[in-house]
Amino acid sequence: MSKTYEITGMKCQGCANAVTEKLSSVKGVEEVSVDLEKNQVTIEGKPWKWALTRALKGSKYELGKQVNH
Repeated sequence: MSKTYEITGMKCQGCANAVTEKLSSVKGVEEVSVDLEKNQVTIEGKPWKWALTRALKGSKYELGKQVNH
């Protein structure tokens, strides 16, 4: 299952890499794909949204609402 979310705070590839690393550590995440131009992240797997949000807590990145395809 894949879900796409808005994400704020990303400005460069280094930011995208940091977001990927943080979200990849969440239980239930199988794959993370960041779209820097659209400021979106697509998560493959079945993680809880609160767990994704918590993984980014304390960083300059923030998970927003889910994007409908």
